[in-house]
Amino acid sequence: MAILRDARVFIERVIAPREEFELWDARLGMLTEPPPALVASIAWETDGEVTCINVWDSPDAIADFFLERVQPFVEAEGPPANKPQRLGHAVRAYVRPGTDPDL
Repeated sequence: MAILRDARVFIERVIAPREEFELWDARLGMLTEPPPALVASIAWETDGEVTCINVWDSPDAIADFFLERVQPFVEAEGPPANKPQRLGHAVRAYVRPGTDPDL
């Protein structure tokens, strides 16, 4: 069983219309070139809006990602209408043993 208490990961949430989410997701290469500090990313759609939970190694990892990948787009085209919300450190995490990472 893989249960972690006071897991040292940082959680971020993004909520945006599907078109905006897919545009920024592609621009930032979240699936094609996932950032090394991105532990997990899960997204789902409800009524045309996508909610995405990103799990990062740390808040510093998000800051580095912003400087490296996000800031150039923001400077060229402006910020996204729906910005990520940084939620904080996880107090616990559970990962089912043997979970296939290629789901």
